[in-house]
Amino acid sequence: MNVIIEYCVKWNYGPDFDRVSKLIKNAKSTAKITGNPKPPRSGAFEITIDGKQIFSKFESGRFPSDSDVNSWF
Repeated sequence: MNVIIEYCVKWNYGPDFDRVSKLIKNAKSTAKITGNPKPPRSGAFEITIDGKQIFSKFESGRFPSDSDVNSWF
C-alpha cells in the first residue's frame, strides 16, 4: 500500500503529517508513506492511497480526524 501525503510546509502542516502518518502506520503497518514527492501547494493536505485520492483539505476545509483515518482501512 502506497500512501502519498501532500502537505503545506509554508503553513507548518508537518505536525499534522506526523500525526496522520502514525495513525496510518498503526492501522496498516505495511503502508509506505511518502510526504511531498513534489513541491506542495500552499494550504494543501491531500492524501492519496494507491493512486486514489481519499482526502482533501481543499475540499473538506479541515484536517483528517482519527476516525477518518480508521475508516480508510
